[in-house]
Amino acid sequence: METVMDELKAVPWAKLVADDVNASGGLKGKNKAKLFELRFGYGLHKAGIQPRYETPGEGESTLDFGFTSDGHEFLVEMMRLEETDAVRAATTTEEFADGATMVKRSLTTTAKDPRQSEEGEMLKAVERICQKFESGGKPHKFPLPRSATHVLLVDVRTLFNGGDEWDRVHVGLGGEYVSHEIFRRYFKGKLVSGVFSPRTTLRGASEARERLHFIGFVNEKSFEEGAFGPAVQFIANPHLFKTAEEARAALAGWPLGEPNILNAPAPKVVGHLLKLADTLSNLTVGEAAGLAKLLKDKWKVPTL
Repeated sequence: METVMDELKAVPWAKLVADDVNASGGLKGKNKAKLFELRFGYGLHKAGIQPRYETPGEGESTLDFGFTSDGHEFLVEMMRLEETDAVRAATTTEEFADGATMVKRSLTTTAKDPRQSEEGEMLKAVERICQKFESGGKPHKFPLPRSATHVLLVDVRTLFNGGDEWDRVHVGLGGEYVSHEIFRRYFKGKLVSGVFSPRTTLRGASEARERLHFIGFVNEKSFEEGAFGPAVQFIANPHLFKTAEEARAALAGWPLGEPNILNAPAPKVVGHLLKLADTLSNLTVGEAAGLAKLLKDKWKVPTL
């Protein structure tokens, strides 16, 4: 981040963010939300885009970024899922005589406090995202859709240590869209619904369904130049898109590489899977088992 901030020091919008960071203690954990904004903005900068920072949103609210890329207009809001009180309560630290420290975090379905569970954490993530879209009983942040594509980028590194594709589908769409029962999560016996699910009645959920085109889940593992784009996995809002083609068209021009939309995969991905299926049909049982293990353990390939 020192390198990024130094390179952006003469860029007007970035100076505003950097000044906020420095006024709040600099490169410290409490400033991760602002540093998240800087990393995305840095990606735009390297793509040759000069964004509008704190652009007007619904009512008196503002959105973090507005910009045009390849003839397409985007409005982008960013949020970081901070550690919840339940996670902190479920985390213990033990120090040993030799100076070593062990940190243990236990989120279990059978926890005495149901919030200290993976199910509780997922429900909380859905709740916090929905809350972005309502304030004082009125719509907040994104206006009604017009010509711009609306994107909420969510830093999910604190959710299940970044989570996986099934977690993104569950948070964005709901458990009914997760095809394998083993990956579905229930809270107090009820299947956790997602941000875009009509079953979700949390504050802000209806506004999210009518105003937000995409949730982009960002799980950064490395921070070198060009790393932000590949770290994003999108969920498209099925209430605003009738087909996968419509969803992909709405993200055409996205400046940080080809977008990975989990519920609207690019045709070439589907084509590759068909070729893979044809290849698998000719493998022996042992060869197929070995390949399946490789896909699962090394490449983390999901089956949506």
